Amino acid sequence: MITAVTHLTRYVRNEDEALAFYRDVLGFEVHTDNEMKPGTRWLTVCLPQQKDFQVVLFNPTAWMDNAESRDQALAQIGKQAQLILSTDDIDGLYKRLKEKGVQIRIEINEMPWGRDLTFNDLYGDSVYVVQPSAA
Repeated sequence: MITAVTHLTRYVRNEDEALAFYRDVLGFEVHTDNEMKPGTRWLTVCLPQQKDFQVVLFNPTAWMDNAESRDQALAQIGKQAQLILSTDDIDGLYKRLKEKGVQIRIEINEMPWGRDLTFNDLYGDSVYVVQPSAA
C-alpha cells in the first residue's frame, strides 16, 4: 500500500542555477546532492520544515542518453505542471520575488480560501502560492 508522496521532479537546464533559485529565492534547502555516475547529479531540495517531501532538480541532458527522450524532457521545461506552495507571509514573499526579478503572472488576490499569487520560476514554469485564511 502506498503511504506517502516523497518526491516531485522538475526538469531544469542547469542544476546550479535551479538550486540558486529554489534556495535563494524560495527558501528551500539542499536535501541531497550526490554524483550518481560521472556527469550526473542527484540533487534534491526541500523546505526546512518539510524534509520528507523533496523536489528533484533533474537535468535531462546529463541523465538521458537517448536523444529522443532527452529532447522530449527538455521540451517540457516551461510547460511543466504547476507547483503549488503554501506560505504564512504572502506579502513578504511577494516583496522578495519582486526584489529578485521574478516574473509575477498573477498579483496577490483575495480569495474565499485565503490570498494567492502566481509566478514563473527561472525556466517559465508556473508556481502557485496560497496563504490560507485564518478561519
